[in-house]
Amino acid sequence: MTSWILIATLAYLLNAVAFVVDKYLLALPIPKPFTYAFWVAALSSSAILLIPFFDIVLPSTMYFAISFISGAAFFGGLIFLYSTIIKTDVSVASTQVGVLTAIFTYLLSLIILKEVSPLHNATAIALLVFGMLFLGRAGKGITVHAIFAGALIAISFVLLKWTFITGDFVNGIFWTRMGFVGAALLSLTSRRAREEVKTVVKGSPIKSKLVFVANKLLAGTAFLLLYYSILLGDVTTINALLGLQFLFVFLIAIAIRRKFPQVEEKMDKRALMKKSIGIALVLAGFLSILN
Repeated sequence: MTSWILIATLAYLLNAVAFVVDKYLLALPIPKPFTYAFWVAALSSSAILLIPFFDIVLPSTMYFAISFISGAAFFGGLIFLYSTIIKTDVSVASTQVGVLTAIFTYLLSLIILKEVSPLHNATAIALLVFGMLFLGRAGKGITVHAIFAGALIAISFVLLKWTFITGDFVNGIFWTRMGFVGAALLSLTSRRAREEVKTVVKGSPIKSKLVFVANKLLAGTAFLLLYYSILLGDVTTINALLGLQFLFVFLIAIAIRRKFPQVEEKMDKRALMKKSIGIALVLAGFLSILN
């Protein structure tokens, strides 16, 4: 098996755990998508710790602009993603966003990166996309929030890949994270945004804050692995593997649904049938990529 596929699979497993915890936190203690995304961005400021250990340079003004756009798009994508998670099952939310991210990433990769996937990869991608679409039908259909989340996250990933190609891995991570943090800070020019951040932080219990930080550290590890797999492999195929993340989210949510009712999954016969067929298509797509 190709190493970057294994790395991407591990990243999606860790991200699945983070997704389920996100659903729990958004259901009760930290219910505001903007504030949630803002503090995720704030934690990303830890990227400055890379400066003493690596050769951090700014190749050009264009490189900075592309990095900032990548980070800003990711910030916006997170807001819409968390809005989607609040509205439906966490597995359905991740599925909807995953499908749209894969589609938008494929189109943008053709336009910006000039990447063309091999025929067998295209078949695998089609199976994964159909699987995720089928799974998404178990919810309330594709929401506007999911469309915006998928488009913005796809822009972020494709431009991130561009920074890796133009510069190097560490500088790509650093400057796109600075764009992420910068976009969050710029959002505070809005009085409403500032008030929302203050209100939610003051009203959240300490336990929730600790769980949030631990969960974002886990998600950060997942994204580093994902970024490294993007550096090594094909960004379209890696994003198509989001189908695996759905499978992990679904299994984890089922396992803990009795203990944590906030992380509920529809388990009626119709929903279960749609999700089962979707899982089968996702696994078929994954096996196709491995061949």
